[in-house]
Amino acid sequence: MKKDRSREFQKSIFQIGSLTAIILLLQWGIGLLFSMTILQLVFPEINQNFGSVLAAGFFGGHGTAAALGDSFTNNLNWEEGQSLAMTSATFGVFAATIGGVIWIQWGVSKNETVFLKQFQDLPKSLKTGLIPLEEQRSIGKSTFSNITVDPLLMHIMIVVFVGISGIYLTMWTKPLLHGFSIPSFSFSFIVGIIIKQTFSRIRMNSYFDTQLMNRVCGIFADLIVIFGIASINVSVVIQFALPLVILFIVGVILSIFLFMRLGSKVFTSFWFEKSIFLWGMSLGVTAIGIALLRMVDSEGESETLPNFAIGYIGVTPLEITCLVSFPILASQGYQWYFTLSCILCALLFYYLLTKIGK
Repeated sequence: MKKDRSREFQKSIFQIGSLTAIILLLQWGIGLLFSMTILQLVFPEINQNFGSVLAAGFFGGHGTAAALGDSFTNNLNWEEGQSLAMTSATFGVFAATIGGVIWIQWGVSKNETVFLKQFQDLPKSLKTGLIPLEEQRSIGKSTFSNITVDPLLMHIMIVVFVGISGIYLTMWTKPLLHGFSIPSFSFSFIVGIIIKQTFSRIRMNSYFDTQLMNRVCGIFADLIVIFGIASINVSVVIQFALPLVILFIVGVILSIFLFMRLGSKVFTSFWFEKSIFLWGMSLGVTAIGIALLRMVDSEGESETLPNFAIGYIGVTPLEITCLVSFPILASQGYQWYFTLSCILCALLFYYLLTKIGK
């Protein structure tokens, strides 16, 4: 019995990890393919890399949009790219939230949801955003004495150090790369892993509370969204409004196809719960995916989050590779190689899913 459960858990990890990789690769591949063929024929004034803002904003969110926006400016001399990527991320957040609620209503009406049987059964906290007194929980625990340093400040300092380290590493490595720059986000990710492993090795990880760290990261994530929206150059958005809207429509259609066709076909259990999480994560941010998942699976019985947490470990290097390699390859005129590679890799993942993931 335990062996069967373990095998099912491993299979679910492979399924959600592979489908996440497919979503990432197709947002890059389809976005670029559509913009370099149809969009450039209709709107010849747009940049050849216009389609990259789809993956930059949808899958990555405002953080990735900021990182890629920097690369667009530094590596491609495409200053409008940052505002377009931020606009893509902003639209993605709205599409993920509004579309997710619509999907849940559809799932309930079609009896596709396993745990939520009536939309009216949603907890009050999910309907209003306010948590009732009896459901309120602590956001973390104190791990440092207030005599030395405030625990919250110590957690904030670690996150700030990781972010600043990424910025300086990008600046220091740029001359070594002959003018090309690696997004600071990528360096920050590596620095974060090194710090985490170091604290674990010297047995200091118990002094950094996971819940409190998640809340600090959540604060910075919200600030990125606020400052990202504020940084959008409205005149650039107006100038490219029509091709941008068309690209967003293509992105949403792709997401609907992946939700309806691949989600229901790939997942052998709890397909709707896992698909609604990926809908929110791949259009908006992970937090939206979690919020939508809690609407249909408040107790976490589908084990979607544990599956995703492990499955995403294999997707992270792929995501960072796309972020780092695309601006460099595009600056050399290799957009088509990158685009076709993404689509072919997505097809390979789908083939593996059909052969191994069932």
